[in-house]
Amino acid sequence: MKRLEVDFGYVDQIAKKLAEDPFESLSDEVPESLKVLDYDDYRRIRFIEDMTLWRKEGMPFQAQFFHLGYLFEEPVELNEFTETHMQRVPYVNEFFDTSDLSSIQGDLSSSLDYAGVKILYALHSDLKRYDEVVSFLGASYFRALGKDMHYGLSARGLAVDTGLSRAEEFPRFTRFWLGKPLGNSESMTIYALLDSKSVTGAYQFTIVPGETTRVDVKCSLYMREAVESLGIAPLTSMFWFGENSAIKPSDYRPEVHDSDGLLIESSNGQQIWRPLDVGPQSRHAYYEQTQLNGFGLLQRDRAFDSYEDLEAEYHKRPSVWVEPKGDWGKGHVRLLELPTDSEFDDNVVAFWESEKTPKQGENLIYEYSLHWTKQRTPSGKSVPYATSSRAGYADENQRDILYIVDFAAGDEYTFSPENRPKVDARASSGASLVFADVAWNAEAGAWRLTLRVHAEGGSSAPVELSCQLNFGDGVSSELWNYQWTR
Repeated sequence: MKRLEVDFGYVDQIAKKLAEDPFESLSDEVPESLKVLDYDDYRRIRFIEDMTLWRKEGMPFQAQFFHLGYLFEEPVELNEFTETHMQRVPYVNEFFDTSDLSSIQGDLSSSLDYAGVKILYALHSDLKRYDEVVSFLGASYFRALGKDMHYGLSARGLAVDTGLSRAEEFPRFTRFWLGKPLGNSESMTIYALLDSKSVTGAYQFTIVPGETTRVDVKCSLYMREAVESLGIAPLTSMFWFGENSAIKPSDYRPEVHDSDGLLIESSNGQQIWRPLDVGPQSRHAYYEQTQLNGFGLLQRDRAFDSYEDLEAEYHKRPSVWVEPKGDWGKGHVRLLELPTDSEFDDNVVAFWESEKTPKQGENLIYEYSLHWTKQRTPSGKSVPYATSSRAGYADENQRDILYIVDFAAGDEYTFSPENRPKVDARASSGASLVFADVAWNAEAGAWRLTLRVHAEGGSSAPVELSCQLNFGDGVSSELWNYQWTR
C-alpha cells in the first residue's frame, strides 16, 4: 500500500490537470465477447459473497464490484484508501462466478477493470444481514436506499445538454477512491473522477445510511468546452402511467411509476407540486428560482393497492430530495418528460440549471445533499398538499378535460368543513377555465378541487394549469401545477 493522503483536493488536482488534455474514450479496451452479452447473460456473472471487500474484517461498510459487459463496457479504476495510504483494487477473475459463460473465459485477464461498485451496510440490523445501500454503475449514474426501500430512480453526477436538439453528452466516472471504514464508522466517503468531452470533475460522496439515507455531494467542475446546458444534481426516473393519466395501457396494475411528482421549494417557503405524466410528445417545464431551498422527484403515493405489484414494489420506491448547500444563485429547476410505452425506460429527468451558461475554462463548485427517503415532506416544511390528481375528458369531443385534485391538511394544520378555502386557479393561453371549485370530501377528510378546462380554437400547444387553496386564517396549500398536452 502506497503512502499517500487522499482527499478532495487530491482528486480536484487530477480533474484540473485532466481538463487540459483532450478527452479519450476507454471502451475500446473491453473485449468484444463482453460487449455482446445480452441482459440475461450478464446477470449470470455473479459476484461471490465471500470475496466482499472488508467482510472478513467485520467492517460496518463493505464493497462488491460489478463486472464489465452488456451495456457497461467502460472500465472503472477502483482504489482503496485510509488516512495515510492508498492502493489499487485490481481486477480478480476469482471474485466472480462466470462458469455459465464459456464465451468470455478466454478474455478474462488481470488487465481488465471493473464496471462499477456497490456499497453494503446493515440497514436492517435486526435481520443480521448486509444490505446494498448505494451503487455506482454506468456513466455517472448512482442509486441509494434507505431502510425497507426498493431501488427506483437514479441520481447522476452531471447532465450535459439534456433534452436539446443536439446530442446529449453523458459524462462518466472513470476512477473511484473508496475510504476504508473504521470499525465504528456510521458514514463512508467515496471520491470519484468525472470525465467527458466537455467537462472534468472531482466528486466527494459522504454516505450516511439510515431510515432515510443521506448522500452529501461536493463537486468541482472544469469546463473543457462551453455547453448549452449544464444540469446540476440531476435525477432520472420512470413514469409510465398513473391515476392522472387520461389514457392508460391495458395492464392489470392501476399505476406504474418510480416517481409520481416533482416538488420544488423556494427560499420564501412556497412549494410547487407538479404531478408527472407522459404523452405522445416530449414535455418540458422550467421553474424559475431566485434562490432554491430544494427540489426532488417524489413517490408520494405509498399504498400497495395503488400499484398491486408484488415483484416491483413500486410503493417502496424512494423519493429523492436535493438540498442545496450555499447560494446557487438564480436559475431554474428543469423537468423533462419523454414518451414511453413500457416501465423499462427512464423517461423523466429533473435538475437545476443556472441562468449563467458555463464558459470554457471555468471552474464551478457545487455542494448539496441527496435524501433518499419515504417522507412526504422531505424539506421539513408541512403545508396542505395534493394527495391525488386524476384526469378525464369531460366531453366526447375531448375539448374539455376535468382535473380532480384532493388536498390533505398536512402535519401542522387541521381541515374542517366550515373553513372553506378560496380557489386561485389559472390557465395559460390556448385554454380557458370553465369552472374551478372545491367540495368537502368527508371520506378522506380532505378538500376536493374540480377544474374543468376548455381547449380554445384549434391550438395543440401545451396548456399550463395552476391552482392554490387559500384559507381564511392565512394558510395556503402548495401550488398545484400541471401541463395539459392535447
